[in-house]
Amino acid sequence: MLTAHTVWASSLPILTDMALALLLGWVIGYERYFSGRASGSQVYCLVSTTSAAVSLLAGYPGLWYGGANPDAMAGDPTRVVGSILTGIGFLGAGLIVQTGINVRGLSTAASIWSAAAIGILVGVGFYLPAIGLTLLCVLAVELMPRLERLLPAHAVIASTLRFHEGHEPRAEAIQRYLDARGLRMPSDSVAVNYHQGRFEIQCLIVAKAGSRADAMVRLAAELANLPEVESFTVTQASRA
Repeated sequence: MLTAHTVWASSLPILTDMALALLLGWVIGYERYFSGRASGSQVYCLVSTTSAAVSLLAGYPGLWYGGANPDAMAGDPTRVVGSILTGIGFLGAGLIVQTGINVRGLSTAASIWSAAAIGILVGVGFYLPAIGLTLLCVLAVELMPRLERLLPAHAVIASTLRFHEGHEPRAEAIQRYLDARGLRMPSDSVAVNYHQGRFEIQCLIVAKAGSRADAMVRLAAELANLPEVESFTVTQASRA
């Protein structure tokens, strides 16, 4: 059986590696958040940290089941880990829903996947790494978003512009108007509708780095001053 000192000495490198995975996952996730993408740092942190935890599991066979099994291969947990995580992955995928241009459920799906890894660690006897992974997941889900709100990021705003009857909007004129105000309209996000003599444009508008809430309020004020726009709607959005 393993002593408490041996368990702690062996678990410390695992905890350190998981923390590093969390940090590196956050770097990638913040870049996605900064760009206004759907998968923010929460998902990247959870996936990176959980992947590190499961990978490290295979590297410490002496800790499996508290060291009670001298024949490690006889009770090798790595034989079933892949099946467990794959099955949980299908469960998480069912929670991901795309509504229009918004994607929901990514963080919940990643959290379920992380919870499966925590259960695997506990089942194998990696109690300290399981506790560490739990704390890191809570850090990723609760504290990282608060930190990000203090950092600059591009705001992606879903907009619907309805023009007065008889007015024919031109994409280049709209783009020039947006460019002059530090905004841009991705060309692959534009949809044009025409009904009863009125044009309607649905698009994404991306604001430069800054406060997302401020960007939406500023955009609404700008659109309200356009004489050719009869009505409009703006909502926060994200790009896949």
